[in-house]
Amino acid sequence: MRLWRLMVTVVGVLLLAGSAGAADWRVPGDFPTIQQAIDSASVQDGDAILVDPGEHAGATVTKAVAIRARGTVQIVDGPVTGPFGKAGFFFPGGGQGSGASITGFTFDRIPLPIFSRGANDVTVSENAMTFFLQGVSNWGYGSWGNRWEISDNTMQQLMTDCGGGIGVLVGDFEGGTVSGNLVARNSIRGVLRLADDECGGYNAPGIVLYADFRGGATGAVIQGNLVTKNRVILKAKTSVLRGDPWLVTVSGIELSDTRDDLMNPLVITGNVFTYNNLRGMEVPFSFTPDNLPGVNTFENNYEAPPSRTPTLLLREARTPKLPGPSPIR
Repeated sequence: MRLWRLMVTVVGVLLLAGSAGAADWRVPGDFPTIQQAIDSASVQDGDAILVDPGEHAGATVTKAVAIRARGTVQIVDGPVTGPFGKAGFFFPGGGQGSGASITGFTFDRIPLPIFSRGANDVTVSENAMTFFLQGVSNWGYGSWGNRWEISDNTMQQLMTDCGGGIGVLVGDFEGGTVSGNLVARNSIRGVLRLADDECGGYNAPGIVLYADFRGGATGAVIQGNLVTKNRVILKAKTSVLRGDPWLVTVSGIELSDTRDDLMNPLVITGNVFTYNNLRGMEVPFSFTPDNLPGVNTFENNYEAPPSRTPTLLLREARTPKLPGPSPIR
């Protein structure tokens, strides 16, 4: 009994010590902007940045902080990541921002709401995104991209601009292993909106696991990720199954190795897809190359064609070959 009491006391002291080190910081109460809060020497890993209602700029995330919206907080600006424009929250690479969380924000017309060039253990949850190119982009950059939780987000009205049109991306192009990610309970909906000068010739999936060998890149090994209980219902301007001409096609969930060569060793393996609701998608799942279903697990996913699609067309073109996606790096 004495030993048990001693153990309980020690655990309680450790818990109090851990919680005592974390602090809450308010924006704009303690800092005018989210970026100034992150950059402050007073704000440490494990602290929380609580953002009051209103319009705010996003930030480059370089610490393991919990960034949480208090009420309705709209992100209307953010750091520029490249030619495709601004991110809401940007993880610049090298593991910076690993352990951070982004919770409860609204992003409207921000091209890349959450964009990472290399971080681990990031949580992105309960956010709302509209009119964007890529909602959550988790690029591994060789050594990172592991153990993200991307959950309970709503994404509507995806857009393209000679690339993008993706809700959630998990992938790499620098030869890393990307694993342990959870993509769960996200809602991804709407009609894909194309740029006026759209290049076309690619697919826009709601969720994609992507081994990127484009332009001589070294791709990735993508394994041990779980994609579950997501709702994806996306539509293109024209029907895939009717054979109409199209610029950009859509699918619910895609697994893509850009080499598209059955002779190469498979690098997207051991991932689990379960209880995803893809009803109404003309192409619920798409695969590049075609043999990826055999080395990944698909169980209890809900698939049903749009009610307007004739049975004969479905029988003749049940799994049309789509072009691969063109994600933004």
